[in-house]
Amino acid sequence: MLVWLGISTAAAAVGGGELARRALASSAAPASAATPLPAASGGPSAGHARAAPAPVDPSPSPVDLTGRRWSDPAGWGGAVPGVRSAVRIADRVLLDADASIGSLVVEPGGSLVFAPGRSLTLSSAGAVEVRGVLALAPADGSVHTLRFPSVNEQSFRGGGMTVVEGDTGLWVTGTGYLRLDGAAKTAWVRAAAALRAGDTELRLAEPPVGWRAGDELAVTPTGPPSEDEFSTRYDLCTIRRVDGKTVTLTAPLAHPHPRVTAGGGVAVGAEVLNLTRSVRIEGTAEGRAHVHLTSSRRADVRHAALRWLGPRQPGKETWNGSPVTEPVLGRYGLHFHMLGDTSRGTVVEGVVVRDSGSHAFVPHASHGITFRSCISHNTWEDAYWWDGPLDTRTPQAPSDDITYESCVASRTVHEPNPRGYRLTGFSLGAGTGGTARDCVAVGVQGATGASGYEWPETSEGVWTFERCLAHNNLENGLFVWLNARHHHTLERFVAYHNGGWGVEHGAYLNDFDYNGGVLYGNGAGGVAVHALGRDKGTVFDGLLIDAAGQSDYAVATAKHQLAGTTVTIGRSHLTGYRKAGVAFRATADGEPDDIAVLDCSFGGNEVWLDPQAPEPARIVLRKAGERQAVQLRPGPGKAEWNAAAAPAAVDGPPRAVVTPAIRLADAAAPTRRLPV
Repeated sequence: MLVWLGISTAAAAVGGGELARRALASSAAPASAATPLPAASGGPSAGHARAAPAPVDPSPSPVDLTGRRWSDPAGWGGAVPGVRSAVRIADRVLLDADASIGSLVVEPGGSLVFAPGRSLTLSSAGAVEVRGVLALAPADGSVHTLRFPSVNEQSFRGGGMTVVEGDTGLWVTGTGYLRLDGAAKTAWVRAAAALRAGDTELRLAEPPVGWRAGDELAVTPTGPPSEDEFSTRYDLCTIRRVDGKTVTLTAPLAHPHPRVTAGGGVAVGAEVLNLTRSVRIEGTAEGRAHVHLTSSRRADVRHAALRWLGPRQPGKETWNGSPVTEPVLGRYGLHFHMLGDTSRGTVVEGVVVRDSGSHAFVPHASHGITFRSCISHNTWEDAYWWDGPLDTRTPQAPSDDITYESCVASRTVHEPNPRGYRLTGFSLGAGTGGTARDCVAVGVQGATGASGYEWPETSEGVWTFERCLAHNNLENGLFVWLNARHHHTLERFVAYHNGGWGVEHGAYLNDFDYNGGVLYGNGAGGVAVHALGRDKGTVFDGLLIDAAGQSDYAVATAKHQLAGTTVTIGRSHLTGYRKAGVAFRATADGEPDDIAVLDCSFGGNEVWLDPQAPEPARIVLRKAGERQAVQLRPGPGKAEWNAAAAPAAVDGPPRAVVTPAIRLADAAAPTRRLPV
């Protein structure tokens, strides 16, 4: 390949004047660029160790539009780079025409800026490495695309902190600065009413900002788990016209998407996800690229669509006689790799990762990143994730102060799906200061333990978890499998129409408070309790659990691995089940039940003791409105309970049932372009 070196040549910027210079002034690195990269974390306390935060400059790093034009041969020594050119840029260059090259390196001090007023595509057969500045910030009506059209996924090696030859994708290294800043738009809006198969109009709960004719939408499934394909019944459609809250489609919907009224203030329609952005980083359906950031300079990533990323390769396993592919280590959709405190203040806003062969959003050992109104759609492997430990005895490296606000994990898949154990939309892993608020997990596939949200073993993070929704996932809404050292609180969560449990709670012993949630119409039931309490114990308080005729029980216990403190189900309303509100089903090869059901109301038979379960350590029941508690034992007594009852003492007076009051947002949190 020829090597092209950009030389400094004065040239006028396309568009000229202040319009061409909006928010673009200098390529000097901020002072924080000297912050060293962190060492790898490890050891038994690594999950909660925190370095002192680095100072954060809230303003975006500026770039420069005054460079020479790409299309000017004089700037390249007489000939513009072509499809076999290995381009190196050490000065300022303005991309003013579509271009196809072999590879690209933007050197420190150099910049490549796409001209704002034009729709432009840069295609690179090989890697693009940014040590200087790369900026795609189109004016409204224009589209900027960086495409990798000929990726060979078999050439990937994966791993490492530096560019790996053959691992084609976008690399931001050293003190490189990446600016992706597309047109702002509402990421998703809920339908205001039920949608029927054959409808060509969507009536939305709020008027969407920035939606245009030609935008591609995904309409999420909402039907009950008793229906076939309840977790995969999406509609992909295209906008013909937008009139306020009404969106007209180019073709009718193929599936119904009912509105769900779950109680507790929860009445919601399908999420309508907008998958189109005016900044695009993409491979192809036949060859997936990746985005990898190790730069000590904070990136600005907003309103971009990242498609066909996350390469895969044949693994060592087979399924039904065919090889099974596996992801390439470290080559994901958007990967912040071991940045420590240098990533603090980073905001990833309005970004879509779709059709990815591996994880979508990965803040691996990188702290202080906010993901706002982002969408993962049709992603293989856990969508929102960072690298887990090598085994169950090794703590996970932490990522502190990660925020997921108004983000969506939609149609998360695995190959093959029966091997997708504990596949999840959001892996709420190790670190402190994590927040998941107003998020949605829908259409997650997978097998045993798969879920919309997961608190994984050996990866304990302390998260603020509020107003998050899980629905139409093939297995669980929420899945906890922690032996917690810390106390965890989940507030005002909703899980409806999942194929498994609304909440499956394990593993052995932990302390959790579940407050004010609504669990509606889940296929296995509302709550499965594996773990007993540690120290303060686990409490399910003020829940509305409506089985909606989908399951035999609202709550059921399962195998307890270790003896622990009491699990309390209190001040909750349980209804809509077929057999009993709470079923006690601890297995004979584990520890016996230690459960208190206090001040709950029921829509039918209250409890049932499985005759195959061992003698319980203690089961106490005090129904709402009664002062006397009873202790339950197997034996002759109340037939529908399969239990005998005797008076029992309970600490504390009776309390009234609490009805949840949850107001889920009808649309994604607003986003904006970077300031001019």
